[in-house]
Amino acid sequence: MTRKQNQGADLRRLDLLREYVRSALHMARLVLDEVLAARFSDEEPDKYLDLVGKAGGELAMLLRMAKRALPDEKDGAEILAIASDLAPLARSSHVYRSLLFRPSRTPMHALAHFCLADLGLPHENLDRVARLALQSSVHDANERVPYRMLDAAWARHLAFGDQELNHAAISFSPLCTGVDLLKATWDDAYALTHALVYATDFGRVSLPDHIDRHHLLGTAEAIAVKALDEDDLDLLAEVLMAPAILKVDWTPTLAFAWEVLERVWKEFGFVPGPGIPPPASDETRIQKVRRVLGTVYHTTFAAGLCCATLISCQSLPPEVDSTSAETSEFPAGKGAAWKINWSRSTPAVRENLNFLSLAFSLRRALDDMDLVRVREILGSAAEAGLIEHPLFIQSLELLERINAANLTDSREAIN
Repeated sequence: MTRKQNQGADLRRLDLLREYVRSALHMARLVLDEVLAARFSDEEPDKYLDLVGKAGGELAMLLRMAKRALPDEKDGAEILAIASDLAPLARSSHVYRSLLFRPSRTPMHALAHFCLADLGLPHENLDRVARLALQSSVHDANERVPYRMLDAAWARHLAFGDQELNHAAISFSPLCTGVDLLKATWDDAYALTHALVYATDFGRVSLPDHIDRHHLLGTAEAIAVKALDEDDLDLLAEVLMAPAILKVDWTPTLAFAWEVLERVWKEFGFVPGPGIPPPASDETRIQKVRRVLGTVYHTTFAAGLCCATLISCQSLPPEVDSTSAETSEFPAGKGAAWKINWSRSTPAVRENLNFLSLAFSLRRALDDMDLVRVREILGSAAEAGLIEHPLFIQSLELLERINAANLTDSREAIN
């Protein structure tokens, strides 16, 4: 492609990313009107307040990032309109009570307020109370794991500035300690994705120089494989922010994973989340709408935050060539969403997804405790020049531990 053609492709990609952010804003409006509206406050009031706190905070974060990504005046007006309607909920008497009596929880309860203030909707009285709570003698008196410390520091930075982001918890978060990838849990994966966005304000501030960005990128690749293997589009959306935040090039695996997320979004008009709770026997249509929206909104919000981050960091995902000639041969991965994209990818694209195929095979070998197969996969990784990848380094260490244990039968490890 010529330089002019490349520029045209980038502009089209940028326009598409902005449309996805607008799609997330549409979901935000639906959630605000059909789930969080004050008219529902008398229905299960405790559950309603919890949902307002959680969804309201996420919505405010999305609005703040959308403003960063959408320079158009019409978009700005829409963002401000949604923010204005969210403001009474984010600054309710319940929020005041929380700040007054539980100052150690202020980062969570004041999050939406500070985001709204950043959008140009200040509230002086609540701001004074929130800042006093953040400076109280017990502002840190809440047991938090490292990435949640970074979460709290991120909320504090909205009030006190970027110096809050350079938090001591970075050094014992997954940003420095890594992720135990071979049997990584949901919590392990989210600890990394959340630490990345909180320590950098979604890529606006660079990570400390001593952090190994390429090691983190490899870790993000392995987590993306986990998300694809489990059809977890929420986790996938979050981990796809990694190239932008780390300020490194996209890998073939992450570019392919982006194409999976994008195809699903185009197909449904939103990004499906986890399973929807069962309905009550006498459920009304309004209750059904609220039950469904209250479950699926988060994944679309996460995807919207991802797109806004890619835009603001100028890290556009590369396009993956596709063809109408489908295949029935797939790597050993589970899940369904990625297989549609795989079947439509060109042979050249599939050949370039060596890591994805080997990582899927490794997951199956580990599921079966087939250590002979693990060794074979590591041999293939070495031939492909991937043996220094974090996932395969950890696999080598596994074999070293097995050897040190003198196991005569690999299945002894699980007995």
